[in-house]
Amino acid sequence: MGDTNGLPERDRYGSLLDHEYDGIREYDNPTPGWWHFLFIGSIVFSVIYAGMMHLSTESKWFPIDRWTKAKIEYDRLLFGDLPENMEANEANLLWFMASDGFMSVGAGVFATNCAQCHAGDGGGINGPNLTDDHYINVKQLADFYDVVSDGVVVKGMPAWDKRLSHNERLVVAAYVATLRGTTPAAGEAPKGDEIAAFPDVPEETDEPPAGG
Repeated sequence: MGDTNGLPERDRYGSLLDHEYDGIREYDNPTPGWWHFLFIGSIVFSVIYAGMMHLSTESKWFPIDRWTKAKIEYDRLLFGDLPENMEANEANLLWFMASDGFMSVGAGVFATNCAQCHAGDGGGINGPNLTDDHYINVKQLADFYDVVSDGVVVKGMPAWDKRLSHNERLVVAAYVATLRGTTPAAGEAPKGDEIAAFPDVPEETDEPPAGG
């Protein structure tokens, strides 16, 4: 072989290893130093990143913290000065049901999170029909909030208590209650037991019931 820069051609690729297989010998051509630097650096970074993401209690630049802040602002815009600790009782649900504004909010929450199983008009797809007088897990108005919050895991309905705020669950529970008696485009057959009519919805007022 000819020389290249005074070296045999094969030496440009490193030293030949001693072992041979089927007439083939390999060069000892180690990975370059920058590759080792990146590999070790990625390990160090992963340790730091994992510690900060899983052990740190608060950091304003973490995605979850930014999401939480945005969620709080979103709820403030939706519900104004409405207290977060409103009881999930019949009086408060009826108060929400009387409000066109809050029912618009409830319709939005329903369309985003519930319509894929219950259909946009509540007639049911995988989930039961919400427009007739028959219910599986609801006996009274306040039960809607419990079903939304706790879900019905055995039937495939997830619990929404970790995904929706308390007030979002209140307003969507109230909205679902207003679907009773409406006419869906293609309603599923009734399931569960027929229950008594809900109390009449009161006149709309700006203030929630006292003590709620």
